[in-house]
Amino acid sequence: MKKPRVYLDKGPKTLKKYLKRQDRQRDRLLKTYQRPYPRKTQYLGTKVLFFLIFLFSIVALVFYSYGIPEYIYLSLNGLVYKYTFHTFVTALFVSSGDFFGLFFLIIMLFLLYFMSRNIEVSHGTKFLIKLYIISSLFSALFYILLRLSLISYIPLEYPYDLVGLAWGGILGLLSYSLFPIMNREITALMYFLPIRMKGRSFLIIIILFRLIPGLIFAFYDPIAIIFYLPELGGVLGAYIVYRVQFGRR
Repeated sequence: MKKPRVYLDKGPKTLKKYLKRQDRQRDRLLKTYQRPYPRKTQYLGTKVLFFLIFLFSIVALVFYSYGIPEYIYLSLNGLVYKYTFHTFVTALFVSSGDFFGLFFLIIMLFLLYFMSRNIEVSHGTKFLIKLYIISSLFSALFYILLRLSLISYIPLEYPYDLVGLAWGGILGLLSYSLFPIMNREITALMYFLPIRMKGRSFLIIIILFRLIPGLIFAFYDPIAIIFYLPELGGVLGAYIVYRVQFGRR
């Protein structure tokens, strides 16, 4: 409070310079608070994560075409006979499927981008990556349990028990975004048509979208279970993260 008075005593010109300096400092301070992330690193976690999913999914298709998919997909056969333990990491970013599946993955990543970005802004980049990895690892856990449950029908020697875990992480991010709005109506895209429904209904549809085809195809070939159901582990992983985080508040 004394400084303006000192400048006022020195004359109006000096006071005017002082006030301009104060205005510039205030503007710089406001800009700092209004832009918490530098432009170059804004949503960096989301961008890097989605890039890795896209890149590893393309590499997985190449590996599959050369007949060595067990070195990038998660496979119980590969783990036991070829010691491909590194696939617990590579499979985190691999989407199962062919080129049509890759096209569907790109569309899904585009739709999920804004949800993932909101998670990163609200909770930080580390939390986003942690949520994705935990969801994907729960998907891996579901795969191993389902695969072992079929061991009498499909022995370990079966080499095509290949899964990618990216969809488990993707469903985890999507589910985590829905948990806080379970009873609130939202507008969701179903086959590119905007449909208004509660978050709970949207989550149930997501689960049934994997559960029903898996059970139907399992009647013809039980191996279908390990290609459809492990992704639901991502929903469970995200729910556990959400409950632990909510319990701390």
